[in-house]
Amino acid sequence: MRTLEAVSEGAESAGRDETLARIAIIEAEIERRFPGQLLAPYRDWKKSQLL
Repeated sequence: MRTLEAVSEGAESAGRDETLARIAIIEAEIERRFPGQLLAPYRDWKKSQLL
């Protein structure tokens, strides 16, 4: 994910589309392997903000 983030930050418009497509594939795979956990880091952060 770190590599994709670095690439997306410096990508031109053509490369950006490919990078975003790769991120979408990774998101789909995470959801397939860990149903309902895709937003877990966000939920954890949100809970810590409420405390």
